[in-house]
Amino acid sequence: VTWQFDGEYRGDDCTATLTLGNPDLLGESVILVAHFLQSITSRLVLGGEMVYHRRPGEEGAILTLAGKYTALKWVATLNVGYGGAHASYYHRANEQVSV
Repeated sequence: VTWQFDGEYRGDDCTATLTLGNPDLLGESVILVAHFLQSITSRLVLGGEMVYHRRPGEEGAILTLAGKYTALKWVATLNVGYGGAHASYYHRANEQVSV
């Protein structure tokens, strides 16, 4: 049997979430995921994600930083963390075509 608990806060210019997955007090294992995004300007959002896991004999955490910039006809994102980096770009050429 698996289960999880989710909590979310949405402010005027920020969002925070917390997920607790498969907590097992007797088996001493848990997965915890936390996200935070903050609007710096009307076009720029910065934030991060932390994933923590624990089970007998093993424990670890990964931190990822994220950014998103939104212009009138395009959006660019960048995620950088221990596992590497990922960038994306979306461009609206006109009302019918998006790349």
